[in-house]
Formats: sequence, structure tokens, C-alpha cells
Amino acid sequence: MKRPNPILYGTIGLLVKGFAFIKGQRITKNVSIKKPAILLSNHTSFYDFIYTIAAVYPHRITFLAADKMFYDPLLGFFLKLGRAIPKCLFQSDPIATMNAFRILRQNGIVSIFPEGQISAIGKTQLPEFAIAKFLKKAKVDVYIVKHQNAYFVNPPWTKKSFRGRFETIKELILTGSNLQSMSEQDIYAKVLEKLAYNAAEYNKVKQYQYKLNDISNLENVLYHCPNCGHDGLVAQQYLLHCPSCQKDYPYDRLGRVGGYGVDELYAAQEKIIQSQINDSSEFELSGNVILQCFREKRLVNVGRGVLTLNQNEYLYHGTVDSVETDLRFSPANVPYLPSDIGRNIQIYQGYQIYQFEFEDKKLPQMFVHAGEYLYALANSKKTI
Repeated sequence: MKRPNPILYGTIGLLVKGFAFIKGQRITKNVSIKKPAILLSNHTSFYDFIYTIAAVYPHRITFLAADKMFYDPLLGFFLKLGRAIPKCLFQSDPIATMNAFRILRQNGIVSIFPEGQISAIGKTQLPEFAIAKFLKKAKVDVYIVKHQNAYFVNPPWTKKSFRGRFETIKELILTGSNLQSMSEQDIYAKVLEKLAYNAAEYNKVKQYQYKLNDISNLENVLYHCPNCGHDGLVAQQYLLHCPSCQKDYPYDRLGRVGGYGVDELYAAQEKIIQSQINDSSEFELSGNVILQCFREKRLVNVGRGVLTLNQNEYLYHGTVDSVETDLRFSPANVPYLPSDIGRNIQIYQGYQIYQFEFEDKKLPQMFVHAGEYLYALANSKKTI
């Protein structure tokens, strides 16, 4: 495993830095980076890796990236060009760890997004505890490269941009000598503290404004009408509309929806799903899906069927490679449910990805709410 090519990286990195500045990035807290080092970043935008490169340039960065991304023909090409390290999500990956340590031994810089997935609401998600174990073993300086309000410029629910200012801070949070004396629990607590971020709360203070654009697909993050309780809001250019009570929720230049933060509306609909689970042992979600898995270094369609989630299991009933099959997964073993918004959910098991593409575009978010809560319930019972 080698660090990125210095000539290629130097040329592309300079272009990336200019691009990020035009997009609105401003470095508001800076620190010199001492190599070897590990960078930890929050993840609220598809452009976060670009903004991280821009913030650290001219230092070369080796990214740890989800192995799923390497199977995309275009994205995979650029990841390989940049000598990124593929990492199995939400499973131990000794090969990825070994490659990361090789880069550090070459006096390099390894960049990690500890959440493992993009936040749909601009609020930091809980990273795996494994990050503390990794840092403890690495024993090199650790820096936070945190992007504040990149969520409003490039929300993960759209490919469109909402031009405006966002800020990146670089901060040394742990030294190699600190790591030797700290417990894994203390290391994890420090990572949580420094990684924590909420775009809506941050912008209540900053009041930065962003150019409006079409908000299509936000209705698949926020599907629930807080006025009448209807599930199925509809995006209409700059607003979400409820077809049941006819109420509109405009998306404004501060990134609010009907005057609410996206995180507020998201949390409210999440609580509704949780209450439904608490109130009924018969709770169930179900939808038509296309199943996608890895085949010959590509993520491809392998079957069609129905995916059902109840308090006991995820059950896929359908075809796999033209054979009628039932696939079962226990919610107690699925702590995270990554989702491409309005498209799918992903379950990682046995170093295989099971990606379920839904016909009903709001169901992925409902599955995320329910699945991750069922995991929490199942594992809280284990500790009692």
C-alpha cells in the first residue's frame, strides 16, 4: 500500500482547493499537521472528502472509504487513482487496518469518517467504538477536520448545490503520547466530544443564508406532516406540501423547513415510529424491493421480492439469482442501517452487502427509524 502519487495529488489537490473555495469553504480554525497523523471528519455531504483535501492541502491524504464505493465504475476509478483504502462497513476489516498502519509507517496521513455513513439531517451520528481501538493501537497524533454547514451547501438528499458559506476547522485533539496513557473509553469520549455537530443548531447562531434550489427528495427524509400526521409529503420546488391537509412547509435560505430545523422534524417522526413499536408487538413495515449484491466486482441486481421488518426479524422473501429464497436478519445484529435517501437500505453481514432498493421511496427512512430502534431495544435487554 502506497501513499498517493505526489505529482498527481499536488496538481489535483490545488484544483480541489480552488473548487472548495468557490463553493464557499472558509478555514476558520487552523493548525499545522505533524505527520504521521490520523484525521477524523464529520460526514454530512457527498463533498466532504473534497473539503477535507482542500483543508489539509498540500499534505497528501489516504482515505479509508466504504468498499461499496469501489464497485462503482466512475467513483471506483478515482478512489483507486487516489490510492484510497477499501473498508468493509460495520464489520471488522483486518486488511483495511493493516493497510492504514502501513501508510502511517510511511509517515503518511490517514483520513477517516468515523460515522461510516452520511448524516441525512446534518447531525453527527454515533461512530462505532472500534475507532477508539484503532486510535489506541495507532499511537499517532489525531486531528479533527470538521465541516460546519457543508450540509446546507450540498445536502445528502440531492445532487443540487445551495451556494453559501461553510466553515472548516482543524484541531489537534489527541497526541500519540496521550493515546498510550488513555483508556479506550476515554479516547472514544474525546472523539464523540470533538466530532459532535448539529447544522441546524450551528446556523441558529451563524444565520448564514444559502441560495434556494429545488428540494426534491427531501420528502423522503421528512415524509411526515406535523400538522395532520399524514405520511407522504410532496416536494414542490422550494417547499414540502401535505396532500392531506394542504399545509405547506417552505424551505428557507437558512435551511429550515416551515420554520423548523430538519433535525427537529426528523426527530418527531422518529419518535412516532418508536411509539408504534412500543405500543404494539404486531408492528411491521413491508415493501417491494429489488435486491442488489456484489457479483464479479460490481453491485448488481440479483433478485426481486418483499422486505418485511417486525420486532423479530428482517425477512426478505423473493428471488436470489433466479432461485426462490428467504433471507433473515436479526435486528439485534444490525446496529446501523445505512441508506441512500429515497432509494435503499443496506445490511452488511458476512462481508457481503444486501442492498434493498424500494419501490416506495419513503420506506427506506421508515426502515432506518424502526430498525435502529429495534437494535437498541434488543441490546438494552441484553444488559439488564
